[in-house]
Amino acid sequence: MATLEPFLVLAEAVSEGRMSPSEFSLVCLPLYKSYGGPHPSAEHYQAAADLFYVAHDYDSAGVGMPDLLNDDQVRQKAAEIAQRMRVLLQ
Repeated sequence: MATLEPFLVLAEAVSEGRMSPSEFSLVCLPLYKSYGGPHPSAEHYQAAADLFYVAHDYDSAGVGMPDLLNDDQVRQKAAEIAQRMRVLLQ
């Protein structure tokens, strides 16, 4: 079964400045795409998916589009998602 902990670690690292948004995107995108198993609930899945879309929207130049989020927006959105994840994991 898939868990939120790896995604929470990433969200906290980028929101706290321990990881750059570029590094976050490089790790989050393949992690999400290759992460196996069902999530414990729809809320867990949505939190992980929301974090994936933050990484995707930051690195959208890789798919031929301009980046949709800047560094500060990535950090802010990741902080909000990390808070949701912490509540889900209680």
